[in-house]
This record gives sequence, C-alpha cells and structure tokens, in this order.
Amino acid sequence: MYKDFEGYMYGILGLNGSWINLIKNLTDTLNLLRLNPNKTEIEEIKVDKLVPGRFYIIQYDFNGNKLWCPILALDYKVHKNNHILYAINLEYLPIRYKIKLFSQIFSKIDKQLDNMTQEKFVKNEPPLKFLTFEFMYNLLKNNGKMHYCITAYTIKDFDNNIKIKKAFLCSLKIAPEIISADFKRINTGDMIELHKSLVGSEQIRMEEILNQYQKIIEEYQIDSVEYHKKLANFRENLKLFK
Repeated sequence: MYKDFEGYMYGILGLNGSWINLIKNLTDTLNLLRLNPNKTEIEEIKVDKLVPGRFYIIQYDFNGNKLWCPILALDYKVHKNNHILYAINLEYLPIRYKIKLFSQIFSKIDKQLDNMTQEKFVKNEPPLKFLTFEFMYNLLKNNGKMHYCITAYTIKDFDNNIKIKKAFLCSLKIAPEIISADFKRINTGDMIELHKSLVGSEQIRMEEILNQYQKIIEEYQIDSVEYHKKLANFRENLKLFK
C-alpha cells in the first residue's frame, strides 16, 4: 500500500464508484472505529499525550461547537502558559491532492512503514519524526501554496480551559481512512443537537452558524482549493464566537 499509495487509493476508488462514495465510506469506517476503538487501529488517549508525527482524530471546542477534526500533528509549543498543537487539518485539502502528497511521502519510506505497521497496538507505532512543521510547511507551500491547511489548536489556554476535548490516536494501517476523512456530516448532527439546547440570542446565533455550515456542505467541491480554503476560514472564524 505504501509503495504506491496513489495506485492503492485509485483501486479503492474503483470499488466505490465515485470520490463522494469513497470519502463517505472511508469516513464511516473511521467513525465506527472511533466509536469502538480496538487499540490496534485506533485508541482514545489523553490530550496531554499528543505527539508530533502521528495521525489523530480530535474533538476541538470552537467556543461551544465541538467538532471532530482529522489531523496530522506537526509541532507542540507552549507560549505564556498557552499550550498549542500545530497540525494539518486533513479536511482542508482536496482528496486528490492529499493522495498525491502522501503517496510522495510514503513511497520514500515504504519499507519503514511496512515494519512500523507490524506492531500489534497503535500506541507502539513510532511517530514519523521527519514530518516536522518546517518540512510540511515547505512541502505544502512549494506544491500549490497549500500551507493554509496548517492550523494552531490550543490544547490548554491561558485560563487552563481544555480546548481539545477528546483525542484518538490512529494507526498507519488505516492511512486511507484518516487521510480521506470528512467529518462535516457527523459534525452537523452534533451542531444540530447543540442548537436545540440553546435559547434566545445564543440559539439565533447558533442557527446562523449552522446554516452557514450546511451551505458549505451543499457547495462541496472535491478538487476546489477555494472551497477547502472557505471551509478552513469558516472553522477558524468559529474560534472568535462565544
């Protein structure tokens, strides 16, 4: 799989019939693993155990909207008691771009990846230490100026509020699932439940946010960079609202 990740993914595409079906089916498989972690492919971990060079699903608190995000962690910093995880949000990149990107990365270390995935438990797989912030920033910038997908996630803020509510460590065995993941449908359901629990001006504001998010989903364009930038901007703007 790792020697020709692009070819492997196009083989899966043939079985699913379309990119939309592939993304939906792989996301559903990943979400079922999240709901029933088996510790070989996915395991829930404490948020203070997040390390660079690993794939995760995190639930991030965008000021009340707790959204699931598939990420590749790149760096960890502490600035004035503000603990920050820098990561690629994989939803912010078009699917075909992601496949080419990781095919390029995996092909250079395919034998190493084969050995790493022989580990029975996901927690025992070593991190891909060469996938640093600088390396991925330059790789993304030099290949289409796609570095906008790198996001700063506050783990713990100045007031000791935990912003990453849950974290699931993902094995490289399920690289197709985590790289293809699109949690917008699942996040919408959670946002609808939040909307029902609010009253007054908070419910009105939440309805506006929900309508914007649903419009983004309806406008989904698989290969559009502008679409994925729009999604990234929407998510980042959620951090500004209470």
